[in-house]
Amino acid sequence: MGAMKALAGLALGIVVLGGTAVAAVPPTRDQVRVKLLDQCVLSQSGKSDSQGAGPKCTCYAAKISKAMTDEEVAKFKKGIPKRLAPDAQTALATCK
Repeated sequence: MGAMKALAGLALGIVVLGGTAVAAVPPTRDQVRVKLLDQCVLSQSGKSDSQGAGPKCTCYAAKISKAMTDEEVAKFKKGIPKRLAPDAQTALATCK
């Protein structure tokens, strides 16, 4: 029982003190693709032709995530790089 109290106290101390810092891990290309897909579906949901948003956004997200450089993927937060804006417009227009 004493060991359990000591272990619980140690765990509490780690939580209270914040534990060890964990470095942020950059997203993978697949994680970026999924985030782009989610953002696309959300942005398409209010439009009149939103019924076909799933396949269209899947195509869009795949094309844009493949076009991103490794550095762009690693730095990805929420929006596409400006240099890919024309590609994004084309993908949205051509993906069905």
